[in-house]
Formats: sequence, C-alpha cells, structure tokens
Amino acid sequence: MPYCMFLLGTLILEIGLAELQKDRKGFVGYMSIVISLFVLFVSIQDFLMH
Repeated sequence: MPYCMFLLGTLILEIGLAELQKDRKGFVGYMSIVISLFVLFVSIQDFLMH
C-alpha cells in the first residue's frame, strides 16, 4: 500500500507541475501539488513505521 501511495503522489505532483508549465496558474495546479506533498509525506511515514 505505501508503494501505491508513493506512486500516486508522484503522479499527482507531475500533473500539478505540468499544469503550472502550461501557464494555467490556476487552482488545480497548486492544489494538486499540495495534495501530492501530503500523500508523499504519509507514504514516507508509512515506510518508516514498518
């Protein structure tokens, strides 16, 4: 499960960065980056706990 969460976080981060590079500096790009950082943080914590 932590592997899936880690890959999901990196995918969402890539989507957010792609949105920002398209000069669509809207809510979706920034929110996806914030969500991806949270998912990556949780997955890294899960790696360290087990």
